[in-house]
Amino acid sequence: MAGLAYKVMRTEQGVMVAVADAELLNRRLKTSDGVVVEVSEDFFGEKVGEEEEVIRAMDEADMIILIGHRAVSLARSLGLVAPGSEIYIQGVPYVQVFKSLIT
Repeated sequence: MAGLAYKVMRTEQGVMVAVADAELLNRRLKTSDGVVVEVSEDFFGEKVGEEEEVIRAMDEADMIILIGHRAVSLARSLGLVAPGSEIYIQGVPYVQVFKSLIT
């Protein structure tokens, strides 16, 4: 399965976008301390799209959750993720991005 799976969620607190490498959908990953992270279609997989679609979704997001090498790399290329800020779960990078508005 190619592409990036993503879902846009609108809440009272803002817009959240979840992005995953599509081949990770329906996988369960376990952290070193035993916490299971489920890369579910329900959370990440509403749409599978190309980078341009995902970039548009991330542009409007207040919070972004990313899992997978391609997903994190794309966000890093846009300046949203600093090198070394991700954690690895069974060798798969995971990061959360919070955009803040300073007025």
